[in-house]
Amino acid sequence: MKRCRQLHLWIGLFTSILILVEAVTGLLMIEPWLIGVNKPSAGQQMQFEKTGENFGRETQEYGKPADETALQEGDVRSANKENNLMRFIKNLHSGKINNTDVSILLDIAAVGLIILSITGIILSIRTLRAHFR
Repeated sequence: MKRCRQLHLWIGLFTSILILVEAVTGLLMIEPWLIGVNKPSAGQQMQFEKTGENFGRETQEYGKPADETALQEGDVRSANKENNLMRFIKNLHSGKINNTDVSILLDIAAVGLIILSITGIILSIRTLRAHFR
């Protein structure tokens, strides 16, 4: 049981740091004004999406677009499902669900993860200090 607690403690500490980084960068991606950057205008956003600069291009292996790879394999349905899934995931991470702005929910989740990660790291460090004394 003691080894299980130690394992849990160390894995939790390591992953808490990773989750903290992900939450902070995700919050800054949704709310760039927090670091003094303005959100792109609607025209700029459309240009980003056309050029693939927003969240990267929808690609599969070796830099081929997802549609080309699926067509080469003869599975058009798979390509459409993948494109729809990728589009949904990208929109979700941009704070949109069915053209509804839900970025406030992402902000709340990010702040919650930041608070939980920081307090988890503090508690882990306190536990480790007590253990080594």
